[in-house]
Amino acid sequence: MNELTSRQKLLTKSGNVANPGWGRHMYYLYDRKQIKDARRLKEWDFYQIHFGHIVLQLTMGHVSYASSISAAIIDLDNEKRRSIGKQIMFRNVFKNKMSVNPEEPNTLQYFSKRLLCQFETTDKNRRLSFTYVSKSGLKAEIDVLLTNCSASKDKMVIATPFDKDKQWYLNYKENCFIVNGKCRIGDMAYEIRNGFGLLDWGRGVWPYKHNWAWGNGGTIVDGKHFGFNIGWGFGNTSAATENMFFYDNKAYKLGNVEEMKIGDEYRYESDDKRFVFDVEMLYDNFTQTKALIVKNSCHQRFGLWCGYVVLDDGQRLYVPPFIAFCEHAKNKW
Repeated sequence: MNELTSRQKLLTKSGNVANPGWGRHMYYLYDRKQIKDARRLKEWDFYQIHFGHIVLQLTMGHVSYASSISAAIIDLDNEKRRSIGKQIMFRNVFKNKMSVNPEEPNTLQYFSKRLLCQFETTDKNRRLSFTYVSKSGLKAEIDVLLTNCSASKDKMVIATPFDKDKQWYLNYKENCFIVNGKCRIGDMAYEIRNGFGLLDWGRGVWPYKHNWAWGNGGTIVDGKHFGFNIGWGFGNTSAATENMFFYDNKAYKLGNVEEMKIGDEYRYESDDKRFVFDVEMLYDNFTQTKALIVKNSCHQRFGLWCGYVVLDDGQRLYVPPFIAFCEHAKNKW
């Protein structure tokens, strides 16, 4: 696996990934001027927060020819979901506005008559706000603060090519945020106290049709932050996978991870046996989008994950049951 430890350009002059690999920080220099097929560019900032058995999701992003601003609250116990937002077809409202480095201070905003959404990143924290009143009268109000944002904290960064020329994916995922604040969509209203958060920051020129699997979660183990990120289907990962776990804000790299279905439950196991988890399923957050040429479907399966990881010194760390997910997405976009 090819680990980056210094800053370098993401793309060659021909528009391909110059040095496919992974890093613990954003060492890739993302420059939109180097992109050869900007009509296929996709960019998104996705935040997910869970506290107890409640999940909050916030997204701003685009697929070049369409933009999306959305929020959702999910009650895993009662299988209840409320979502609200705005889809804007044939217009990229975020063109050249989304950050080129998720580790640097930045403010991403969208404002309209009914909707105000802002993701603010500083050196010390991240603040997410979202207010909306739909034409039908459904109201949303979200204001949360994410801490444990130390610059020294390890993250997951990967740059991978697809099989077709000039197609690639740059991804940054940050785990182990601690989240406090409030959220409300319609009749679902909650105070968030010491919740767990993650950021999925994606930039790339993708093929029109593809599938992926992605799993992530976070908790506290022995008083220290623990989290993981696993995934496959994101291009040619021969130079690096995005499989990794975090403990005490340090990243531990994994090889390939296998998903096994055992009856109604699942097991996830790395090829080196350093990551082994059994999952008791709780809720399938199934979402589907059909709009002109866009056809997406995703089974985001939340469950209670319980298992162990092995640290670099050989110590086996047992992780008590905690909320996490693994999703399977099929996309035409």
